[in-house]
Amino acid sequence: MKDHSQHIQLSREEAVAATLAALDARPEGFGWRGVQAQAKGVDAGKFHVGKVERKLVERVSLAESVGRVLAYDVCAVNDMPSALTCAMDSIALHWSDFADLVDGEVPDTSSWVRGRDWEFANTGVAMPEGFDTAIVIEHAKVSADEQHVVIDAAPSKPGAGTRPVGSAMRRGDVLGRAGQLITPDLAARMGSGNNGSVPVVRRPRVAFIPTGNELVAPGVPFDPERAASFAARGRNFETNSVLVKAKCEQWGGCFIPFDIVPDRRDAIEEAIAQAVEQADIVVLNAGSSKGSDDWSCEVMEQMGQMICHQTNHGPGHHSSFAIVDGTPIVGISGPSAGASFTLNFYLRPLMRAFSGLDPEVPRTPMVLAEAFPAGGHGPKGHGGTVRGEDRPAEHPAHKPGEPEFFGIKLLRAERAEDGTLRAWPVPGRPGSPESFEANAYYMLPNGPGIKAPERGDVIWAEWR
Repeated sequence: MKDHSQHIQLSREEAVAATLAALDARPEGFGWRGVQAQAKGVDAGKFHVGKVERKLVERVSLAESVGRVLAYDVCAVNDMPSALTCAMDSIALHWSDFADLVDGEVPDTSSWVRGRDWEFANTGVAMPEGFDTAIVIEHAKVSADEQHVVIDAAPSKPGAGTRPVGSAMRRGDVLGRAGQLITPDLAARMGSGNNGSVPVVRRPRVAFIPTGNELVAPGVPFDPERAASFAARGRNFETNSVLVKAKCEQWGGCFIPFDIVPDRRDAIEEAIAQAVEQADIVVLNAGSSKGSDDWSCEVMEQMGQMICHQTNHGPGHHSSFAIVDGTPIVGISGPSAGASFTLNFYLRPLMRAFSGLDPEVPRTPMVLAEAFPAGGHGPKGHGGTVRGEDRPAEHPAHKPGEPEFFGIKLLRAERAEDGTLRAWPVPGRPGSPESFEANAYYMLPNGPGIKAPERGDVIWAEWR
């Protein structure tokens, strides 16, 4: 029988921090510098990481850059404006015609000729050659043949109504800094500096390996009159690939699908070896379950460095982390309802880190509108009293009063009239019909001396 007594259990934050720290220790390739967090003692809800060494870079057009992260500083290619430019729809003038006049006085323009003494000038366009000052068009009365003009206002100083060369930016000015998320405004500014394309951190490539003898792709024909001969009888439909693909692409990654792998050590090892060659991050379906046919942890321990075998929350207790050939492997377990949370917890922070972003996903304060229903929320999630069905705690709290386990509790969050967010606990387990009205969730701590939040308390929740 397999020995699971030495399984490492970490919290959600510890697992991510320890994985990033292990990546930082890699001698080559995509590295992390200055990761100070240790697996133990990480502040709750915080991931501490250093500056990414951006070696995975691609150049994309300005139009495709919004939402990406700059890999290097982007500078202005030339001065802007590149010539004396008109700042408004106006007429161009010579300041010398006003220099000797009293402030506000205008010269006699009866003999002025267009092109010699005045000229039309439009916003953003280079000033006509030889002209150095402008007044707005509303203060000029132009003749019908557009050759003569009468003005009723004077410019305030030399160069009024114009923008000098380089007044917006100078060649070499930094327009966007490495690590900055490119917004539409930033993209436009970089384009104004004559950049048609920019260097960005490459989208992380995520490989997904579904494992399990019981899995089959959905879409198997079913005849209710011949149910006993149903080809997928007693099997489970593999849907996590749909979930991983959608989340991966939503979070800015490139999805690499693998076929269903049977529960055999050699098959799992071969799939992992192929995946780490192709991907930046690997998601392995069957994180660390303890069935007789579950070999994921044994294979990962053999192939690389095991970070943890399980985590202290449910759903998703049997989530695991490993590093194989310098590639992080996120092990997720269970059907899609539970896997959805662990992808949020573990795949998303790694993808954000590989994209050059802060891996921490923000939490939002909400006022608890109703108390959570009484009942256990241990590793199996329902806190039953039948000994053979209630999994005992495997890892005691780190310190007295520290949570042993966290139950993921679904919430329905709405904004009240006073602007505050209020949250109601949603009945049902993840995946149940009742759970689909939930739009947020909370990590409810459990352990000796841990008091659950009460109605009216502020809790820090995450959007679903």
